[in-house]
Amino acid sequence: GTPDTHPNDIVYLRHRPSWKVRKNVFTVLKNHDNNNAQLIHQQQRGIVPNKNNNRIMVYSCDHDTEGSITLTMGHGKKLDHMGIQVKFFGRIDMEGGVHEGRPHYDFISLSKELLPPGSLYDTRTVPFNFRGVEKLHETYHGRNVSVKYFVQVEVKRQWLPPITAEHEVLVQIPGVEPSVNEPIKMEVGIEDCLHIEFEYEKRCYHLHDVICGQINFLLVRIKIK
Repeated sequence: GTPDTHPNDIVYLRHRPSWKVRKNVFTVLKNHDNNNAQLIHQQQRGIVPNKNNNRIMVYSCDHDTEGSITLTMGHGKKLDHMGIQVKFFGRIDMEGGVHEGRPHYDFISLSKELLPPGSLYDTRTVPFNFRGVEKLHETYHGRNVSVKYFVQVEVKRQWLPPITAEHEVLVQIPGVEPSVNEPIKMEVGIEDCLHIEFEYEKRCYHLHDVICGQINFLLVRIKIK
């Protein structure tokens, strides 16, 4: 899909994302053995930058993720595989900051089989789709945390690591500034010992806003040495 075919779901970005974007998101993957398969490109319908003007497209949360996977074999080559899968992930990535436990959390994890176990002799193009997937969060790449959606292709092999490739899907959830944006307060502490109140000047923030507020110590009965 394009902004011309889906004007309500797909739009062009006015500028490139502020985070670092790879020039070639679909790199050629090669096996480490002689009988290798090359995953030339994973042409995700509606997420590949327009080659004519190199404009980047972003998609609404309601737009279906669909496209086709093309696998290309070298002339005279053969690859035995244990099945080929396509996966769709929604991930909160915390590898850039200080965290405890897992470096990332997947709030969406779906998979479908593209091809059953068998052999590849020549080029194969297989369509795929993930319809009706609810995307609750916008794409965001920050210094300490990132939210991203991506499609991953996995070619399983016996006794060898799988061949994988992935491509990010940029999702935007446009909204309207609320007419009432009241401040919020949150109180935490220990009963009869410590009460702390956090106060924020408003409930909803724009990405360009600065979060301002104050911390009020209402009750402190702790001896600090």
